[in-house]
Amino acid sequence: MKSGAGDDPFAEEADESHAEESEDSKAPEAAAVSTQQESTRQIQSLPYKYRRDSVKEGRNQQPVFLQATTEELIDETMDRLEDRFDENVYKTDVVEAMLIAGGEETTPEAVLQRWGYGIKND
Repeated sequence: MKSGAGDDPFAEEADESHAEESEDSKAPEAAAVSTQQESTRQIQSLPYKYRRDSVKEGRNQQPVFLQATTEELIDETMDRLEDRFDENVYKTDVVEAMLIAGGEETTPEAVLQRWGYGIKND
């Protein structure tokens, strides 16, 4: 057989067009990934209260044994914070905010504000 007689004269063109199709098919996928990354960035920029689906999301459960006076303090703090923010405040958020506030030498109000309490979304 002569050299080239059995070669496909369109092989090179087919390979090139296949490469173009391959690159074109990646464009929508890359756009979807970019859109997803942007959505993730937007969600992460939201305060903690608004980027979660439930109060337990992103938290580990820790058994804590409290004295009666500590439980009363938590309830009093919840009442004060609900009045301060003019909205319902989750007890879980209050307890964690009290712990963080103690460690950061700040207030539970400051922690909860950082998490998005007090922001009105009317």
